[in-house]
Amino acid sequence: MVASVRSPKWIQITPFFGVSNLERAIAFYRDVLGFKIWSPGGGYAYVEQECIAIRLLELDADAPNPPGSAHAYVDIGDVDQLFSRLADGMSGLPQDRWGAPKDQPYNQREFWVRDPDGNLLTFGQGIGEHSGQWDYRT
Repeated sequence: MVASVRSPKWIQITPFFGVSNLERAIAFYRDVLGFKIWSPGGGYAYVEQECIAIRLLELDADAPNPPGSAHAYVDIGDVDQLFSRLADGMSGLPQDRWGAPKDQPYNQREFWVRDPDGNLLTFGQGIGEHSGQWDYRT
């Protein structure tokens, strides 16, 4: 008889965002979005806010995942509250680098922002009858 094998615990997902200038990217994630930063050197930084994180990696334009080619979706409990908190920092960005909260036809309320390289972060929450389905931990 074969012994059953337990699955390892899944912890989190931390996407890599390629950036062309690590210091500029760190300043954006820290100063505009309020992330905590850990950067051990080597063109790498780990940026986090509560239970989400992104890995920043300084890359050349000819890398397989060049700077500006990433997109991550962040589920948030209150999109409007987060947008209000970040609005001052985002107001200094060009208007084509962010969008205000908007209800989507797929029952999400979202806003978005692009980092200096163009990597896209969309922040969203379920609305209507789907308002509680996105946070499976509670």
